[in-house]
Amino acid sequence: MTDAPPTTRTERRRLLRRLRRIARDMEMRERLTEIAYATVAAALALAAPAGAPYGSGGEAAARLAGEERVTQGLLFPVASGFQAVFEMQDGAEVVRLLAGLAFGGAVLATLVCLRGLGFRRSASLPATLVAFASVYAWRGSTSPTDYGLGLLGASLLMFVLCRTEQSMPRGYHWRAILAAGLAYLLHPEAVLLVPAVAVAVAWHPEYRSDRAANMVAVLAVMGMSIAIGLAGGDEATRIRHLAERALAGADDFTPRTLLAWVPELALGLGVVLFGVYQLLFAARSADALRAPLWIVPWCVAALAPVVAGAPEGAPIAPYLVPAGALGLADWLNRRGAGGRTPRAEAAGLVAAQGALLAAALLLAR
Repeated sequence: MTDAPPTTRTERRRLLRRLRRIARDMEMRERLTEIAYATVAAALALAAPAGAPYGSGGEAAARLAGEERVTQGLLFPVASGFQAVFEMQDGAEVVRLLAGLAFGGAVLATLVCLRGLGFRRSASLPATLVAFASVYAWRGSTSPTDYGLGLLGASLLMFVLCRTEQSMPRGYHWRAILAAGLAYLLHPEAVLLVPAVAVAVAWHPEYRSDRAANMVAVLAVMGMSIAIGLAGGDEATRIRHLAERALAGADDFTPRTLLAWVPELALGLGVVLFGVYQLLFAARSADALRAPLWIVPWCVAALAPVVAGAPEGAPIAPYLVPAGALGLADWLNRRGAGGRTPRAEAAGLVAAQGALLAAALLLAR
């Protein structure tokens, strides 16, 4: 025998308050769980042996050590302030500390983004862990470079672009521009994501009537902002430095360089490339949601350093890591259709990426 349903107004209000409280408690538990995962990720990055720095991105550490280097973005002023406050003598350790903290922040931003898109934890958690366990992400976040900050900037930008709702006119427009500016300040190679931001704004459901104007507006605002930041003393040197950072050294292209990228990308990004493939090319059912259009210029921008630069100049920009996490979560979500938990698929991804990371760490010794 079951209890009778509430019939009075007071009982209905009491039930509604109870349901709201349960929903808030569940939301709080989800947030605390995500923060816990991000904290563990940051702790592991900080506790791991220091990785060898990449060929680029270490300008802040070199300048903190007294060398004359061109630096762009927020890393050098933040690191110098951090060094002064905590009286840390080794500039490389300061940068590595910030990189590890940024790594944890990027994991948190990606988990929150995937949950906001409606992915189950059985899809979002393994996808994020696998993507951020890629060799590029792990090595960059345990090295005295700005790659970890690039992961944070790209993850925050993806989070903003995926949240299309807005509570004020042009809210999405300006959120996207500000997030892109922050990503650029955290990592100069994010300049390659400006076209993706312009497409995201132009194809927003509420802006479709004037797509061309919105795209031009975003490109103009971002272009002028970056140009103003590069202006001043040694402007030519700053522009050349930005081009070299974004294009992996900007060496002359040769077929041999293209062949050298193949094993570098396979080892450096590993399963992330499978996630990118799922975003761009995977077949879906007619009723399945497809990735937003802006993800195409977001991922295709990675071809710029492959065509113009060399693997030893710089790794592929960190924006592919959160994009790969999105693609992996989408694949796991489709594999787990009908309420089935894709345990075997998730375990396979974790095992594959773990093997690649272990092999890379052994080869680096």
